[in-house]
Amino acid sequence: MKFNRSFELKNISFKYPNSDIPAIDNLTLKINKFSKVGITGQSGCGKTTLINILLGLIEPDKGEIFIDGKELKKSNKISWLKKVGYVPQEIYISDETVISNIAFGIDKKLIDINRVYEVARIANIDNFIRNELEHGYNTNVGDNGIKLSGGQKQRIGIARALYRKPQVIILDEGTSSLDNETENEVMKAIYKMSKEITIILIAHRLNTLDNCDYIYKIEKGKIIQNYKNI
Repeated sequence: MKFNRSFELKNISFKYPNSDIPAIDNLTLKINKFSKVGITGQSGCGKTTLINILLGLIEPDKGEIFIDGKELKKSNKISWLKKVGYVPQEIYISDETVISNIAFGIDKKLIDINRVYEVARIANIDNFIRNELEHGYNTNVGDNGIKLSGGQKQRIGIARALYRKPQVIILDEGTSSLDNETENEVMKAIYKMSKEITIILIAHRLNTLDNCDYIYKIEKGKIIQNYKNI
């Protein structure tokens, strides 16, 4: 599965079990490579369901997903998912070192430490790790990251998503726990990568989406408004 041009959702519908109301209702959306796309809407409007469909966590009841015109199926789904980095609203932190949490799931012998440092700088957490944690990157952060604040966990999550050099990064309210100054610095660094990565931002705060090329507003599982930033 190659991603050189765009991916597209065509007439996607999905309804949760025991619900009469579709979470996603005949939605069509095309996202070009290297674009910066914002998605907004009230809680429960279908934003996270849409992302779960993109991530392959949910199979749509109707409709298709195409990558460069090729339909996404079970046989090529893993190939697609390897190209996607995801920052959820709640970041899981293991009782391990900072290094292991950024290079999550990678055999310790295979971790690229320079890549760990690089993505930590992008996520604006390198200085904190080096100057505030007792053993720097080798600090064990405790069960569920007890030694970290909510914002610091989010930045670890952003660094983790970038570690594998994805072609697409999805942030589902991925900066919501950051103060305005830190969020601006993190987003500035992520936007700088837009020539080499496709960025999808889910956010309630419209100012988070200021630098997006396109912004889509979702309501009741449908895109009710879309516009291009000037």
